[in-house]
Amino acid sequence: MFIQTEPPSSRLQFRLMWSRMKKASRLDHQGVLELKKDTTATGQAVAVLVLAALSYGVGYTAQTQFQRHALSIYEIIVGSLANTVIVCFAAFVWSATAFLVGTKLFQGKTSYWELARPLFFATSPFLLFLLITIPISPFLVQGNVPVYWFQGTVAIAAVVWLFLSQVFALKQVMGLNLRRTILTVAVGLLILAFIGIQFGTA
Repeated sequence: MFIQTEPPSSRLQFRLMWSRMKKASRLDHQGVLELKKDTTATGQAVAVLVLAALSYGVGYTAQTQFQRHALSIYEIIVGSLANTVIVCFAAFVWSATAFLVGTKLFQGKTSYWELARPLFFATSPFLLFLLITIPISPFLVQGNVPVYWFQGTVAIAAVVWLFLSQVFALKQVMGLNLRRTILTVAVGLLILAFIGIQFGTA
């Protein structure tokens, strides 16, 4: 007798999260709006942010170790965790700044978590940083200066993709036109840069 069993709940949740990550990365309008409305997706959004931050942390730390020609498991673990915390903190600060600028200055219509969920899912392109851990040798140019072409290409692609995903999510969630969306991003980044400079000179 054949008994049909349903997939475990955890597996279904993972599939749902993966589907949402792909939609956010593909700049899917409907997918972003679903994340805005679905309050049950908050936990998944934070989980995606942590995964993206960890991917960046591992990739960046590994690349730093490659360049020093001194691989240390301990330093990779510590560096990865430290960078993960920094990226997560930066993401929360950015989402709060974008929310305040967009709603207070440019009449965006959203709550904080309605914006944060799509923005956190839009960090999915940072998973590409895991590719940096692939030990591909650099080119040697004049003076034997190493050029890490593969790692640099991956990093640029991930950052550009992330930026586009963030701008798209911001525009769709807040219901702003393109001009106001760009102004929101520009003002938000200027505020963060000013704060960074103040802390750096303190």
